[in-house]
Amino acid sequence: MNFRALITLDLPNTFSEKKNLFYEELHAMQWYKIKNISTAWGVNFNEGFDRLSAVSTLKYDIKKAKYLSGIPKVSYAIQLANYHIETGFFD
Repeated sequence: MNFRALITLDLPNTFSEKKNLFYEELHAMQWYKIKNISTAWGVNFNEGFDRLSAVSTLKYDIKKAKYLSGIPKVSYAIQLANYHIETGFFD
């Protein structure tokens, strides 16, 4: 099934240098930043993933980026759907 993941990340007590390394690792794993929302990321999954394997992959990616960047703690929320992630802003 095709999934679109919306992930929010909190990196408490982490300085910019390590955050940037963490974000670079996520980009390398095909994550993309959701525009205009500072803590939100997206990942697209194609056929061949079920919900459990998609969540497992996302958790693995987070752990790997945490380890490689040296960040002490990461909190996350994951939402999976098979439709487009709607974003926007109001002035």
